[in-house]
Amino acid sequence: MATRENRYIIRLAGEEDGAGLTGLFAQLGYPNPDGAVSARLAQPDPAREVLVALCEGSPVGVLVWHHLQPMHLAPAWGLISALVVDEGARGGGIGALLLAAAEQRAAALGCGQLELSSSLKREGAHRFYLAQGYCERPKRFVKAV
Repeated sequence: MATRENRYIIRLAGEEDGAGLTGLFAQLGYPNPDGAVSARLAQPDPAREVLVALCEGSPVGVLVWHHLQPMHLAPAWGLISALVVDEGARGGGIGALLLAAAEQRAAALGCGQLELSSSLKREGAHRFYLAQGYCERPKRFVKAV
């Protein structure tokens, strides 16, 4: 699976993308120890897809989504756990391309919806998601275990 839009290529990430994705995650405050992202990419997970956006061979964006099939609901749904666009490339359409690719993949796998969460402080991201057709549905409960 690889798509080409203008000067960007979006494809499934591989272990070789680990270092570049580590840098992208760090830009949003999610540091990972050296090699951790590559190690996770090397572990197959049929319920997870990692999409990477490349510009001239370098990663400029990443989206991680998970395919979920709850016992009590049909159809399945997708959960976007991460979307990062390089600080120097934001506003260029990469995030929209990654979301569109994830939406196409989710629909192809029978998902009826995609959902994501975003920190309250990321107001620019909120405007972006709303502009992409996502609706705000507040109320989430989280407990560390």
